[in-house]
Amino acid sequence: MSVPTRSILPATALALVLAALAPAPARSAAQPFEAPHTFPVGAGVSDPRSLLAADLDGDGRLDLVAGDRNGDDARVTVLRNTGGGSFGPPLGGPVDPGVTGTGAGAIAAGDLNGDGHPDVLAALDSGTGVHDQLVLLAGDGTGHLSVPGPPITTRADVSGVALADLDGDGALDALTSHRTATTTDQLAVLPGSGGGVLALDSSYGAGTTTLATGLATAQLDGAGGPDALVISAGPSGGTAWVATGAGALSTTLSAAAVPVPVGSDPVAVVVADVDGDGDQDGLVLDGTDPTLTLLRNDGAGLLTPATIAVPGLGQGSGLATGDLDGDGAADVVVTDALGSRAAVLTGDGEGGFAAPQWLPMGPAARAPVVADLTGDGVADLATADAVGDTISVRRGTGVPVAHGAVAGAFGAQPVTSTGEAHTITVTNTGQARLAVAAVATTGAAADDFLVTGDDCTGATVAAGGNDACIVRVRFAPSAQGTRTAALRLRSAGGATLLDVALTGTGTATGAPATATTDPTTTTSSAAATPAPATPAATTPARVPTPPAKAKPKPKRLVLTLSRTKLAAAPGARVRVGYALGRAAKLVLRVKHAGRTVDLVRVSGREGRGTLTWDGRLGPTAAPAGTYRLDVFAVAADGHAARASTTLVLHR
Repeated sequence: MSVPTRSILPATALALVLAALAPAPARSAAQPFEAPHTFPVGAGVSDPRSLLAADLDGDGRLDLVAGDRNGDDARVTVLRNTGGGSFGPPLGGPVDPGVTGTGAGAIAAGDLNGDGHPDVLAALDSGTGVHDQLVLLAGDGTGHLSVPGPPITTRADVSGVALADLDGDGALDALTSHRTATTTDQLAVLPGSGGGVLALDSSYGAGTTTLATGLATAQLDGAGGPDALVISAGPSGGTAWVATGAGALSTTLSAAAVPVPVGSDPVAVVVADVDGDGDQDGLVLDGTDPTLTLLRNDGAGLLTPATIAVPGLGQGSGLATGDLDGDGAADVVVTDALGSRAAVLTGDGEGGFAAPQWLPMGPAARAPVVADLTGDGVADLATADAVGDTISVRRGTGVPVAHGAVAGAFGAQPVTSTGEAHTITVTNTGQARLAVAAVATTGAAADDFLVTGDDCTGATVAAGGNDACIVRVRFAPSAQGTRTAALRLRSAGGATLLDVALTGTGTATGAPATATTDPTTTTSSAAATPAPATPAATTPARVPTPPAKAKPKPKRLVLTLSRTKLAAAPGARVRVGYALGRAAKLVLRVKHAGRTVDLVRVSGREGRGTLTWDGRLGPTAAPAGTYRLDVFAVAADGHAARASTTLVLHR
C-alpha cells in the first residue's frame, strides 16, 4: 500500500505544537513599503477620483484603472502593468466615454458582455444631476477599452457603482447609489443580460434615509443572492442599511432592514470578514471626524456598530481592506486627502485594529487599492491623487520568515530499519505569507530520512507565527554512524525557504528485541518428543558425552532482482520480481527526483517472489518520469542485502 503524502494534525494537537515549538511572533505595527512611485493619468488629464485593479490584458498582472473627473470632461485611464509593479503610459489616450459636461466618478470592472474579457462600467457624475449616467467601456483582452453603445440611464446624482449577479443567471447586474433627497432613489438596480445590455429596473431606500454616498455588495444575510450595504448622509445623521437579495432568478431587493448609525459624514464603505467568524462585516469611513465605524454582522444581516478612532486623520477620502502583513486577518487602509497620505491599520482577526501607520502618498490621495501589483505574493498599495493628477504606488516589501521545529530526536536506529515518524512544524513570523511549492530531503544522507507525510507542499503559511504546516519524517539509516541531512522547503521559483537540520545515528543490525508477527505469514512449531521412562531397578550405563558441535556460521543473504529496468504507465501497478536465498523482511523504497516518495513492506520467503507497488502517491497516480526502486532485505540473524532497478513511467 502507498504511504499518504498529505496529513493534517488535529486542531488541538496543532495548537500544542505551535505553543511549544514555534518562536514567539514579533508582530510589528510598521509594515514595510517602498517609497511611492507615481504614474501620470495622462497628458492634460486631471483629478482622478476612483481607482481599481484588474487584469485587462490577460497577462496575469493586475493593471490599474482610474476614473478622472477632468474638469467635467470625463476620462478613464488604463495603466498597463509592465511587470514588477511598474506601469506604462495610459492606453488610449486615456479613454473618452463620449459624454461632455460630466466627470467620471465611481468605476467597477467585470465581464459585462460575456466575451471573457473584463469590461469597465464608469459612473458619470456632474454634481448637478445633469448627464448622470453609466457608460460601458468594453475590454478587448489587450487592455484597450472602447465605447460600444450609448450611455445607460440610471437615477440622478450617482455616487457609487458595483457589479454582482443578483439573480444567479450567470450575467452581472449593476447597482448604483445616488446622492439624492428622494429616499426610494438611493439604490438603483440595472439587470444585465450578459450581452453588455443594462437597463434601469427599480430603485430602493430604507426608512427616511437620503443622500446615499456609496455602496458595497456581498452576501450579508446568509440567504438568497448577493446583498447591498448602502451608506447615507441624510440631515438626521449618517446611517448604513442593507438591501437583501432574493436570488432565485430575481433582481428584486428588500430594504426592510432598520438603518444603523455611523459617522455624520460617511464617504466610503467596504465589506470584509474582520472578526474571523465567516460573515462579511462592514466598515464605513467618515469624511469629517477621524473615525471608522465597524459594522459587525451576526450572519443574518443584523449589523452592530462600533467606532474605531483613526488618530491623525484630517479628511477621510477613501477606504480599502486587504491582508497587508500576510497573517490572514483583514487590515484596513484609509486615505487622508488633506494630509496627502494613507494609513494602515493592521487587524488582529477578531475585530480589533492597531494604531494607524501613516504613509505619504500623492497630493489629495483618495480611493486606495490593496492588491498584489508586483506578482510576488505581497500586497501593495495604490492611491488616486486628485490634485497631483497621478497614481501613486507603494510596493510592499514584507518577507516571510520561516521556522522549523522537529518534535523529538531521531536518535539511534539499526541499519535498514525504519524509526517512528517525527513531526516537523513549519511556522512563519515574517510580514508576508510563506508559499511552499516543494518539500524534499537534501544533504549527505538525504535518502536516510523518509518524508512520509507532507502537509506543506502547496500550502501557504500565514505570517504572525500562529499558522503552521506539518511534515512527517522517518529515519531509516543505510549505514552505521552519524547520518545528517536537511528538510528543504522551496518556493515556486526554486528558492530555498527553509532548511531544517536532520540528524540520527545508524547502529549495527541485530536480532530484534521483540518479534512482530507479520499478518501475511504463518508460524508453525513442532512439540518436543519426551524421553522414554527409565526402569526403576536398572542402573543406566554411562554414555560418553559427544563433543559439542561448532555453531554454523550464518550464511550470507542473497537478493537478486529479475530485471534491471522496468516500464509502466502512470497509475499502473508495478511488479518487481526477486529471488531470496532465505526468508527475510523486504522493504521497497520508491524514489523520484532524489526523494523517497513511497514505501512497501512485505515478508519474503526463500526462493522467487514479487513485490508490488500500486503506482500511486497517496490518492493520485504517480506522475510520468524516471524512478529508482531500492529493495532492502533483512534476515532474522541480521544479515542484509540490497538491490536496485530503474522504473520509467511514460504516457
